[in-house]
Amino acid sequence: MSTLPSHDSPRFRYRLAAAYDWGDIAAVTQQAYAQYELEIMEDCRASFQRGMQSVLAASKNADMEWWVAEGDHGISGAVLFCHPGATLPALDGSTITLTQPEARLLSVSPQARGLGLGHTLMQICIQRARDIGANALVVRAMPEMDSANRLCQQMGFSKRTEAGSRSGAMARLIDYVFPISADDPPAPSPIARN
Repeated sequence: MSTLPSHDSPRFRYRLAAAYDWGDIAAVTQQAYAQYELEIMEDCRASFQRGMQSVLAASKNADMEWWVAEGDHGISGAVLFCHPGATLPALDGSTITLTQPEARLLSVSPQARGLGLGHTLMQICIQRARDIGANALVVRAMPEMDSANRLCQQMGFSKRTEAGSRSGAMARLIDYVFPISADDPPAPSPIARN
Protein backbone atom coordinates (compact mmCIF):
# COMPACT_ATOMS: atom_id res chain seq x y z
CA MET A 1 0.00 0.00 0.00
CA SER A 2 1.34 3.40 -0.99
CA THR A 3 1.94 6.08 1.63
CA LEU A 4 2.53 9.16 -0.46
CA PRO A 5 2.70 12.54 1.27
CA SER A 6 -0.54 14.02 2.46
CA HIS A 7 -2.39 15.63 -0.44
CA ASP A 8 -3.33 18.62 1.66
CA SER A 9 -1.36 20.85 3.94
CA PRO A 10 -1.86 24.38 5.18
CA ARG A 11 0.46 25.64 2.49
CA PHE A 12 1.07 23.05 -0.25
CA ARG A 13 -0.75 20.15 -1.81
CA TYR A 14 1.12 17.37 -3.63
CA ARG A 15 -0.66 15.64 -6.48
CA LEU A 16 -0.34 14.01 -9.87
CA ALA A 17 -0.40 16.64 -12.58
CA ALA A 18 -3.37 16.99 -14.88
CA ALA A 19 -3.37 18.03 -18.54
CA TYR A 20 -4.18 21.64 -17.61
CA ASP A 21 -0.95 21.83 -15.55
CA TRP A 22 1.53 21.43 -18.45
CA GLY A 23 1.99 25.16 -19.03
CA ASP A 24 2.62 25.81 -15.32
CA ILE A 25 5.03 22.86 -15.08
CA ALA A 26 6.99 24.15 -18.07
CA ALA A 27 7.13 27.65 -16.55
CA VAL A 28 8.33 26.42 -13.12
CA THR A 29 10.90 24.11 -14.73
CA GLN A 30 12.27 26.85 -16.95
CA GLN A 31 12.45 29.26 -13.98
CA ALA A 32 14.24 26.68 -11.84
CA TYR A 33 16.81 25.76 -14.50
CA ALA A 34 17.39 29.31 -15.79
CA GLN A 35 20.09 29.86 -13.16
CA TYR A 36 22.23 27.17 -14.86
CA GLU A 37 21.95 28.69 -18.32
CA LEU A 38 25.28 30.51 -18.14
CA GLU A 39 27.13 27.80 -16.20
CA ILE A 40 26.47 24.95 -18.61
CA MET A 41 29.13 24.67 -21.29
CA GLU A 42 28.12 26.08 -24.65
CA ASP A 43 28.21 22.71 -26.40
CA CYS A 44 25.94 21.19 -23.76
CA ARG A 45 23.43 24.04 -23.45
CA ALA A 46 21.56 23.41 -26.71
CA SER A 47 21.22 19.66 -26.11
CA PHE A 48 20.12 20.28 -22.49
CA GLN A 49 17.42 22.69 -23.68
CA ARG A 50 16.24 20.32 -26.44
CA GLY A 51 16.06 17.44 -23.98
CA MET A 52 14.14 19.50 -21.44
CA GLN A 53 11.67 20.73 -24.08
CA SER A 54 11.00 17.24 -25.43
CA VAL A 55 10.42 15.79 -21.96
CA LEU A 56 8.13 18.68 -21.04
CA ALA A 57 6.22 18.07 -24.26
CA ALA A 58 5.75 14.37 -23.46
CA SER A 59 2.61 14.96 -21.42
CA LYS A 60 0.75 11.96 -22.79
CA ASN A 61 3.43 9.32 -22.15
CA ALA A 62 2.07 6.59 -19.85
CA ASP A 63 5.62 5.76 -18.72
CA MET A 64 6.02 9.18 -17.08
CA GLU A 65 4.20 10.86 -14.20
CA TRP A 66 4.50 14.55 -13.39
CA TRP A 67 3.99 15.31 -9.69
CA VAL A 68 3.42 18.87 -8.55
CA ALA A 69 3.51 20.93 -5.37
CA GLU A 70 0.66 23.39 -5.50
CA GLY A 71 0.06 26.31 -3.16
CA ASP A 72 -2.42 29.16 -2.98
CA HIS A 73 -0.71 30.86 -5.92
CA GLY A 74 -0.44 27.84 -8.21
CA ILE A 75 2.25 25.28 -8.93
CA SER A 76 5.54 25.98 -7.15
CA GLY A 77 7.36 22.71 -7.79
CA ALA A 78 7.35 19.68 -10.06
CA VAL A 79 9.20 16.44 -10.69
CA LEU A 80 8.97 13.85 -13.44
CA PHE A 81 8.87 10.21 -12.30
CA CYS A 82 9.86 7.91 -15.17
CA HIS A 83 8.98 4.22 -15.10
CA PRO A 84 11.41 1.55 -16.32
CA GLY A 85 10.85 1.17 -20.06
CA ALA A 86 10.31 4.89 -20.64
CA THR A 87 12.11 6.18 -23.73
CA LEU A 88 13.69 9.62 -23.31
CA PRO A 89 16.03 11.93 -25.18
CA ALA A 90 19.67 11.84 -24.08
CA LEU A 91 21.91 14.92 -24.01
CA ASP A 92 23.73 13.70 -27.12
CA GLY A 93 20.55 13.71 -29.22
CA SER A 94 19.99 9.95 -29.10
CA THR A 95 17.22 8.26 -27.16
CA ILE A 96 17.56 5.96 -24.18
CA THR A 97 15.20 3.40 -22.70
CA LEU A 98 15.34 3.34 -18.91
CA THR A 99 15.98 0.09 -17.07
CA GLN A 100 15.32 1.59 -13.62
CA PRO A 101 12.91 4.29 -12.48
CA GLU A 102 14.30 7.82 -12.58
CA ALA A 103 13.36 11.16 -11.07
CA ARG A 104 13.97 13.92 -13.60
CA LEU A 105 13.67 17.69 -13.85
CA LEU A 106 13.07 18.30 -10.15
CA SER A 107 12.07 21.96 -10.15
CA VAL A 108 11.14 24.44 -7.44
CA SER A 109 10.33 28.04 -8.27
CA PRO A 110 12.88 30.52 -6.88
CA GLN A 111 10.18 32.04 -4.64
CA ALA A 112 9.45 28.67 -2.96
CA ARG A 113 12.98 27.45 -2.32
CA GLY A 114 13.92 26.44 1.21
CA LEU A 115 10.39 25.26 2.08
CA GLY A 116 11.03 21.53 1.61
CA LEU A 117 9.19 21.12 -1.69
CA GLY A 118 12.12 19.46 -3.46
CA HIS A 119 12.60 17.02 -0.59
CA THR A 120 8.91 16.09 -0.57
CA LEU A 121 8.77 15.67 -4.34
CA MET A 122 11.79 13.35 -4.14
CA GLN A 123 10.07 11.38 -1.35
CA ILE A 124 7.15 10.90 -3.74
CA CYS A 125 9.51 9.50 -6.39
CA ILE A 126 11.13 7.14 -3.89
CA GLN A 127 7.71 5.92 -2.82
CA ARG A 128 6.56 5.49 -6.42
CA ALA A 129 9.68 3.40 -7.13
CA ARG A 130 8.86 1.31 -4.07
CA ASP A 131 5.22 1.01 -5.22
CA ILE A 132 6.23 -0.52 -8.56
CA GLY A 133 8.62 -2.98 -6.92
CA ALA A 134 11.85 -1.35 -8.11
CA ASN A 135 15.09 -1.95 -6.23
CA ALA A 136 16.43 1.58 -6.81
CA LEU A 137 15.63 5.10 -7.97
CA VAL A 138 18.09 6.98 -10.19
CA VAL A 139 18.65 10.75 -10.31
CA ARG A 140 21.06 12.54 -12.65
CA ALA A 141 22.51 15.99 -12.01
CA MET A 142 25.20 18.23 -13.43
CA PRO A 143 28.03 19.38 -11.15
CA GLU A 144 26.74 22.99 -11.31
CA MET A 145 23.45 21.95 -9.71
CA ASP A 146 24.62 22.47 -6.14
CA SER A 147 21.19 22.24 -4.52
CA ALA A 148 20.26 19.03 -6.41
CA ASN A 149 23.58 17.39 -5.53
CA ARG A 150 23.22 18.42 -1.89
CA LEU A 151 19.60 17.17 -1.72
CA CYS A 152 20.55 13.76 -3.13
CA GLN A 153 23.35 13.38 -0.60
CA GLN A 154 21.15 14.51 2.32
CA MET A 155 18.41 12.05 1.34
CA GLY A 156 20.76 9.05 1.28
CA PHE A 157 21.41 8.70 -2.45
CA SER A 158 24.87 7.39 -3.32
CA LYS A 159 26.95 8.38 -6.33
CA ARG A 160 26.99 5.69 -8.98
CA THR A 161 28.79 7.69 -11.67
CA GLU A 162 30.99 10.75 -11.30
CA ALA A 163 30.97 13.57 -13.83
CA GLY A 164 33.66 12.92 -16.42
CA SER A 165 33.51 9.12 -16.21
CA ARG A 166 31.66 8.86 -19.55
CA SER A 167 32.30 10.42 -22.93
CA GLY A 168 30.24 12.90 -24.92
CA ALA A 169 27.39 14.92 -23.45
CA MET A 170 26.72 12.26 -20.79
CA ALA A 171 30.15 13.06 -19.31
CA ARG A 172 28.54 16.11 -17.71
CA LEU A 173 26.24 14.02 -15.51
CA ILE A 174 26.54 12.63 -12.00
CA ASP A 175 24.30 9.60 -11.42
CA TYR A 176 22.84 9.08 -7.96
CA VAL A 177 21.05 5.93 -6.81
CA PHE A 178 18.69 5.45 -3.88
CA PRO A 179 18.56 1.73 -2.97
CA ILE A 180 15.16 0.31 -2.11
CA SER A 181 14.80 -3.05 -0.43
CA ALA A 182 11.59 -5.01 -0.25
CA ASP A 183 11.52 -4.84 3.54
CA ASP A 184 12.00 -1.06 3.76
CA PRO A 185 9.14 0.59 5.60
CA PRO A 186 7.04 3.02 3.58
CA ALA A 187 8.26 6.61 3.61
CA PRO A 188 6.51 8.67 6.28
CA SER A 189 4.20 11.43 5.17
CA PRO A 190 6.08 14.73 5.41
CA ILE A 191 5.04 17.28 7.96
CA ALA A 192 3.38 20.30 6.40
CA ARG A 193 5.64 23.34 6.45
CA ASN A 194 4.28 26.81 6.88
